[in-house]
Amino acid sequence: MSLTREKACILACVVAMQDPGARYERRARQIEVFRGRTCLQEDMYAQDSIDMLQNSGIQFKKHEEEGIDPLDFAELLMTSGIILVDDIKWLSFHSGYDFSYLLKLLTDQNLPHEESEFFELLRLYFPTIYDVKYLMKSCKNLKGGLQEVAEQLELQRVGPQHQAGSDSLLTGMVFFKMREMFFEDNIDDAKYCGHLYGLGTSFVINGTGGYLDTNGDNSPSS
Repeated sequence: MSLTREKACILACVVAMQDPGARYERRARQIEVFRGRTCLQEDMYAQDSIDMLQNSGIQFKKHEEEGIDPLDFAELLMTSGIILVDDIKWLSFHSGYDFSYLLKLLTDQNLPHEESEFFELLRLYFPTIYDVKYLMKSCKNLKGGLQEVAEQLELQRVGPQHQAGSDSLLTGMVFFKMREMFFEDNIDDAKYCGHLYGLGTSFVINGTGGYLDTNGDNSPSS
């Protein structure tokens, strides 16, 4: 994962602020879309992903000409008040790559080679993360990608599929619906907070300021 993330770039970053007390379709209070500067002649990419995004309406030429410089965006994000804050809860779907992009951007360094170091860095910048794909492991009969899960939960998407703003809003809707249906409106942080679906080892906060390795090594981080 490290080599790929170091040679790729962020196409778009969406921050959708949501109100958990409102109805599902009205929870979004503010959606900010930041389109990154992308150059297909220089950046690493998968052609099938590019084709899918173009079919969804992404205009790569516009990104190249008008997109935000990565370092400028990192500075804006660091001073936004939503990074390094325990009270900000990040909702995502199968987000290992997403947070890898963001960590490389925010630190302006290559990603750590050790998974434990990666999770320590993740905990520093994004203290509270819920990966909906990971939560699905405890939700009977829920399976598939974001759109499929939303349909199983009878949630209506706003906007086109594979557009960052629409996907971000739908992720929040799915999370709150799942929390209500499968977790009695109470997510156990000791079991779910800080896990990223698809990574070999999951680390969560163990209540002592260290990390609990769910594969068996329960030593706190230094």
